[in-house]
Amino acid sequence: MFGALLAMGASTVMAQTPNPNDDKQCPNGNTVLENNSLYFEYSKQKNYKEAYEFWLSLYETAPDYNKNLYIEGEKILISQINGAIKEKNVEARKQYVEMLMGLYDNRIKYFGEDEKMPAAKILGTKAHYYLGFNGAAADLDTAYNWLSTSVNALKDNADAKALVQWVLVSQKKFAKDPSFKAEYISNYMKGSEYIDGSLDNYYKRLENDLKVLEGDANNAKAVKDTVTCHKFIDFIRNQKVALTGNFASSGAADVQTLVEVFEPQVESKKDDAAFLNNVSKLLGRSKAGKETDLYFKVSEYSYALAPSLASAKGMSQLAMKNQDWDNAIKYLEEALTFAFQPEDKADILLLEANVYYKYKKNFPKGRELCRQSLALDRTNADPYIFIADMYRQSSEQVFPNEDAVVRSTCYMAAVEELQKGKAAEPSRAAEINSMIQAYKKAYPEKSQLFMKGMQAGTKYHIPGWINIDITIPD
Repeated sequence: MFGALLAMGASTVMAQTPNPNDDKQCPNGNTVLENNSLYFEYSKQKNYKEAYEFWLSLYETAPDYNKNLYIEGEKILISQINGAIKEKNVEARKQYVEMLMGLYDNRIKYFGEDEKMPAAKILGTKAHYYLGFNGAAADLDTAYNWLSTSVNALKDNADAKALVQWVLVSQKKFAKDPSFKAEYISNYMKGSEYIDGSLDNYYKRLENDLKVLEGDANNAKAVKDTVTCHKFIDFIRNQKVALTGNFASSGAADVQTLVEVFEPQVESKKDDAAFLNNVSKLLGRSKAGKETDLYFKVSEYSYALAPSLASAKGMSQLAMKNQDWDNAIKYLEEALTFAFQPEDKADILLLEANVYYKYKKNFPKGRELCRQSLALDRTNADPYIFIADMYRQSSEQVFPNEDAVVRSTCYMAAVEELQKGKAAEPSRAAEINSMIQAYKKAYPEKSQLFMKGMQAGTKYHIPGWINIDITIPD
């Protein structure tokens, strides 16, 4: 087996540029070149246990040999750590974890200028495994310093895992020291900004790839890239959910706290577009936040500096407060041009639907926008609730010359929409069931329906702007 592996590795070695250390003798008696061939072949087969001896002897002799020594070395050492954990060998586990940390230090030392894996990214990975393998024994300040260096250097190019861990470690430091609150909130804002930036970048790539595929459905590069984009989008979105969930449960997310932290900073930072945009985005996530004077102030300052998704939404809320519905729509349309993530687009379309149906009483346009929102996000019950309310309000308009029995079909249509809303967002079932029961009070007796030729289970067409078929309920 040993000889076979050595032979298999020969082609790899021959293909590479000769290294001055190739003939250097390693502690295990092999040359550097021989150990490189042997460990690499074992590692390719995921036989990390057998690879370890040859890899270690090479690593100790020529730590600057090549990048693969670190790429494969990470896999080998993690395998050794997991083996020690399985065997409950505490000392071996500790030894291998220390070796892994040293591996990252040496990679930074010898290959930290690599464009694809620069020192800052290596440091983020080091922090990830330091926290993962040390658990409660990990020193938070050490991990925080590594992660801060990584995230602040890479920004929206930072690994999503590093972003989330940076904010999570900040949260843990805040839990131990309340005076860390302002820094934790600031880090959450930055983390959210960077993770949104990362998501936007992947959505832009995906959009471009899909355009390529429209013209050339068999374009191999575009096909491969769309798969990659979907994979990373799903991963980053999950990390974003974790980030938001952790912040919501931290005790620092209530509106009063946010106002107390940021109000004193606004005037001195009114020319800091990133700060203003992030505060606007943070306050804009809750109904109470969107009603604060601070939200309107930072949105106005931010919009004046550079219109953005968050500031345009903020300006639309200010217009709504002033009952300036046309400007509210104008700002929402502008916000839509800055949106790349489907959830952001869906939210803006729903806000616009709200203006059209509640204030301009343009139900056809309101329903159209609700359906556009649903096409992007089917997990939100609100579009269904909005449509249901429009149907309820339209009974007399659609049936001006009919009695309450016929008009009740608009309530039946509304209930059908509410049932869809409940299926889309099951966590709101109690709230929606209450609406359903209220709407059903408008239902007539079955005998009254029968007299109008409406039998349970049959279809009935509602005319006018609603223009849909419903099923008469039991």
